[in-house]
Amino acid sequence: MSNFSLNVLIVEDDLSIGLELEMMLKEIGYTVLGLADSSSKAARIIEKQNPDLILMDINIKGSLTGIELANKLESLRIPILFITGYNLDENYELASKINHIGFLVKPIQKYTLQSTIEQAYKKLSKSTGEEKLYPIKNTMVFNKKGVLHRIYIPDIRYVKANDDYTITFTTEGEFVNSVRLFEMEEELKPFGFVKCHRSYLINPNKVDSFDTIQNEIHIEKDIIPVSRNNKAEVLESLDVIKRKRK
Repeated sequence: MSNFSLNVLIVEDDLSIGLELEMMLKEIGYTVLGLADSSSKAARIIEKQNPDLILMDINIKGSLTGIELANKLESLRIPILFITGYNLDENYELASKINHIGFLVKPIQKYTLQSTIEQAYKKLSKSTGEEKLYPIKNTMVFNKKGVLHRIYIPDIRYVKANDDYTITFTTEGEFVNSVRLFEMEEELKPFGFVKCHRSYLINPNKVDSFDTIQNEIHIEKDIIPVSRNNKAEVLESLDVIKRKRK
């Protein structure tokens, strides 16, 4: 068993190999978030699941190869372990230009897979510091016009419900997501976010003022309603921040 936990996405268009990798990863002690056989399916899972690690076959279905997909994901800073079965020299040269943590050749044995991942993460921890070993833990991934963006959760100002969708307002702009507000609440509550209204979640750290007479919160130029049922919790969250700042 591994001595640390990882949420892993497998990108592999050969189902039998993908299932074999999934079985090995689970035996090692990692969590498998999904098995994608194409670049488009991988992008959807990355947006929804925000993996810690991607096992990326170089030859996959879709409009992008594994290397091309990895290149588009580079700004998300997700460690990628490339997998290939042929054209080793050419693939290795192409993969070496992408920010990745390793390179595995099929067929893959369980202990080779485990040792490659663990050694790669040891190198990452030495270069970034242990506290930054998993820098993506405090982030969310959003898809905006086909481009994936990684947003630091403390940079989220508030979230607004819009029927079956939500709009997330951040310091980097607005992002529409096909996730309902209660799902966003589950994701963001551990980071101190508070539901102030049936249609709104707020980041108390971003609140500029709270008009307790009008029951309105001001975050920059935006005015957000506060329901009577949520008022006490909002006040408590703001009071906690005030005490922390003293």
